[in-house]
Amino acid sequence: MPLASLVLSSNSIFKTSSVPSLPTELWFHIIGFIPLEDLYKLAGVNRAFFEEVMNEVYSQLSFISADPRIFYEKLATLQNPTLSERIRVLTVWPSAVRDAINAIEHDKSRPPGQPDVPERSRTPQPRFKHVRYLSRGREYVEELLGHHKPPQPAPTAPNGKEPLPSPEERTKLFKESLRRLSRVEEFELNWYIDQGKDHHAWSFSLFPDIWQGIGQHLRRLAIDIQVAKMGDAVTSCLSLPRLEVLDLTLRCYPSRSDLYSEQYQGDTIVPYFINKFAPTLQELSMKTIGHQELSQHFQLLGVFPRLTKLTIVMPLDSYHLRDPSGYRRMLKNHPQIRDLSIKYTRCCRDCTEDGFDTFEGKHKLYGDVHLPALRSLELGLHIPIPKGIMNNSLYHNVVRQLGTTNNTLYYCLAQMGSELTSLTLTDRNLTLEEVKTLLGLFPSYRLKRLSFFAKVLSPRLIDAIAQACPSLSSLSLDVETVSSQDPCTETYMNPDVEGFAKALYSYGVDRQYDRWRYRAWTLADVSVMRWELKVGHQYNWRCMQAIAAVVPSVRSFAGRGHMEPDSDLKTGGGQRLVELDARTKPLDT
Repeated sequence: MPLASLVLSSNSIFKTSSVPSLPTELWFHIIGFIPLEDLYKLAGVNRAFFEEVMNEVYSQLSFISADPRIFYEKLATLQNPTLSERIRVLTVWPSAVRDAINAIEHDKSRPPGQPDVPERSRTPQPRFKHVRYLSRGREYVEELLGHHKPPQPAPTAPNGKEPLPSPEERTKLFKESLRRLSRVEEFELNWYIDQGKDHHAWSFSLFPDIWQGIGQHLRRLAIDIQVAKMGDAVTSCLSLPRLEVLDLTLRCYPSRSDLYSEQYQGDTIVPYFINKFAPTLQELSMKTIGHQELSQHFQLLGVFPRLTKLTIVMPLDSYHLRDPSGYRRMLKNHPQIRDLSIKYTRCCRDCTEDGFDTFEGKHKLYGDVHLPALRSLELGLHIPIPKGIMNNSLYHNVVRQLGTTNNTLYYCLAQMGSELTSLTLTDRNLTLEEVKTLLGLFPSYRLKRLSFFAKVLSPRLIDAIAQACPSLSSLSLDVETVSSQDPCTETYMNPDVEGFAKALYSYGVDRQYDRWRYRAWTLADVSVMRWELKVGHQYNWRCMQAIAAVVPSVRSFAGRGHMEPDSDLKTGGGQRLVELDARTKPLDT
């Protein structure tokens, strides 16, 4: 029976209180085939569907608003143990929680600037009776006329709502709510936009309760924080026995100039914190924003036997990484890494080289580093690419003959993984010559997936990729413009999509003699994106069709599994984290 018929029949049976006696495992198997946006419509099928929908609706909880009313309403809702057990993802902004606890709600019905309770005048009361009566004004007239004021009602909260608990009670309620979150698997901590407030600037004393409340089942931890606050946030975190994914973003703003002066050499809190999770950690991401000395971060890192994915987003040059031995040792100690992402970011100056080249033609960071398990590499191309294709067998001879020590970075990076099957190049729009240079350095004949940014999409670019990557199955391009020739000058501002399609077809197909230049190419999926003014960042449907017309093996566009022109063929901006259909998750606002 088709899945749709089974669900509809089950739904009708459920409404008549005659539920089919199917095993629970089968119902959960059926749920796995239903899209998330349609799942909530089937909440009435049976208890399994209802529980799955409720788990999805209440899976995320966020404390990111300093509004005390919103904060208190969430805490009151979490007193329901059934609901609090559904929370799987928790997001906390400590500054917002601190301000929401200490905030005093004001009556919005009063004029601006008028206090909630009239303050007692500090001026001494006049001694003379007539002066006292004149100062009383309207009250004296009412007293003479015999008009008596009705008793004043007790002050109420704004808009007729119940008054908020005191800050002490809100703190206690927050701690109780944390103890109820017994099944949180993902925790995101953001503490970088915080200037403090009055006398409690920078202070947040609830971290021990947070780690103790959610630490036992935590599998993913993401921290975006200023370096100055790192110790306050993680010192009380003793153990997370199930942590598998750690994502760190460390910020150092110019306002904290003492942190990045010549005497500042980093802090041991970062590596010591990471080392706590050595037995279980599988994915590690480290990103820095602002000037920091990075040597100590890597010098004190231990060995992570289960680490398979590593992401480094830092200004990895000799100015910020004065001692490269720790970084190099970290790579050599983890040959089991399968997924590696290295992005060079700009910090204090625009570097043309990283300063780690040696006269022998080796690189201090990546020379002689081999990762036999490496399958996927994402590389940020902030440092300029050397001109000319550097053949692996001739490169060292050229270095010795010319006596040059520059441009060993990309060569040594390309030699780390001989079994590489996926390559992603970011942070630079590549020219045709740069594409040829990079594909000549990497083991491109093994690549199955390739993704990069290109200045010009032209027939020569497609041909260069086909020649260098004969085993490619997935190609993803983000292009600046489209042209029938490369380099293009006249058509740079006006993309010539039709000219590109005709030139590519005439070059790749000869129908008279039935010759297909790319007949043996294994490309199965192609994606071409381009940004257009007043349109946005969209897939270019015509360019993908032009490539598919000359490559017989193409069967899919943009990873969808088919080539039909759907209306949803556009960028989604990432996964929807808080929306379920047209609704918003109630606890993640």
